[in-house]
Amino acid sequence: MIPVALYGVDADMCERFFEVLPSLVTDAYEDRSYIESLYAVQADDSIEHVRIADQWSNRNPYAWPEDIVNEVEMVLRTTNYPDVSLLEHLMTLDGVDAQRISEWMHFSTNQFPIYSEKACETLQRMGLETPYRPDDIASYGLYVSRIEGLKLHAPAAGLPEIGLPRTRMLQLGLERFE
Repeated sequence: MIPVALYGVDADMCERFFEVLPSLVTDAYEDRSYIESLYAVQADDSIEHVRIADQWSNRNPYAWPEDIVNEVEMVLRTTNYPDVSLLEHLMTLDGVDAQRISEWMHFSTNQFPIYSEKACETLQRMGLETPYRPDDIASYGLYVSRIEGLKLHAPAAGLPEIGLPRTRMLQLGLERFE
């Protein structure tokens, strides 16, 4: 049984989710693009992580002046999981929303989950208010806390240990859960 710490969660649905989660992510290693991008990330080169994440998600590469590049790098390096408040400043850049920032943070840290509308919908069905609002960094912060809550309260057998970030496994599982 999922502990009561996840207030409002539909415990039966959550238990069923963790029962089927391993089968929902069995093909995770078949996503070569994701794996190659994940393992291309090296050390503390935050701006390179942005390029890798943008390439993985088929986004146009950024074209920022050096002062903006430095600012982005500083924000990415100083943001600590699970706090997303420093990331709000990045939302002022053209073409940048919470979804894109989540991709940057995921590849930079392997801890932050990728913001996903389908995953938010599943969390909502589970009774966890998690709106998908890519124009609001606070909604991404709520999503991060929901994913963290699931990770912390997952049954021992609920999260497959397959060498990929646990947040990615939860995100994929939530997207695929019916």
